[in-house]
Amino acid sequence: MISQERLGHLDQVALCTERPAIDVHVLRGIELRLHPRRGLDLGAAWFRGLPLAWIAPAGEGGTEAASWRDAWGGGLVTTCGLDNVGAPSEGIGLHGTYTFLPARDVVSERSISDVVVRGTVDEPRGLRVERTFRTAVGSGRVELVDATVNTSREPLEAPLLYHVNLGWPLWDTGARVETDAGEVRPRDEDAAPHDWSAAPEPAPAPERVWEHVGATRAVVLNERLGLQLTIGSDLPRLWQWVDPAPGVYALGIEPANCSVLGRAHDRAEGRLPFLQPGEERTTRIAIAAEEVG
Repeated sequence: MISQERLGHLDQVALCTERPAIDVHVLRGIELRLHPRRGLDLGAAWFRGLPLAWIAPAGEGGTEAASWRDAWGGGLVTTCGLDNVGAPSEGIGLHGTYTFLPARDVVSERSISDVVVRGTVDEPRGLRVERTFRTAVGSGRVELVDATVNTSREPLEAPLLYHVNLGWPLWDTGARVETDAGEVRPRDEDAAPHDWSAAPEPAPAPERVWEHVGATRAVVLNERLGLQLTIGSDLPRLWQWVDPAPGVYALGIEPANCSVLGRAHDRAEGRLPFLQPGEERTTRIAIAAEEVG
């Protein structure tokens, strides 16, 4: 029986969106739904029939709304940035504008071993992202590679965070998180008293955020389901977001090159990422699902 406390939206069971999407189905692998109108971000995803992604109340295609959180569709990967990440800052809202930008020149390529989807996203200030997704037959693995170049004549702020959103049934009571961090730091007092490693009981409580200092990967394990998901990246920072509220109940694993406190905070610390004119940056994340036990 489906627990309504653990469902953000029924898109976790069936598609319900007015925005066209691209479905990618591979044998014994991770099946994906990509959204060209959301920067070619990932929406729903399944592994051997089990849904992996948390879907927001707006539905995975997103919607028109005044705030980022209300417009956000959730999904397996939401790209945050490239103008701001985290708290609203310097006149830019929560998590920036990337996921609301359209992708162009979207193409797919199929072979006997994998499916590749490519597209281009133009950020209005002058950053251009060449995005590539690859999912392989039989491996339970999906890879995302972004090549971001500054096409303008000015240095541009370029913070980036990949919001990997996991929901029921993978994220449920008894599930746990493991990382290779040297230290785990709560963002604030809302997170400090809580155990970051265990899925909580649903509760009407504030969100919780931690930084996993030095981590390059995170593992989410649900022994009851016999399923494990590993998220790895080449980015220098890793954040974890937990929202235990009934009707939301989500876990976010968030590889990033910045903090989640907004670009003014990072600028003051001298840690705000920039791209110089003509400079190109390549970033990678990989998500791998496997049966365990």
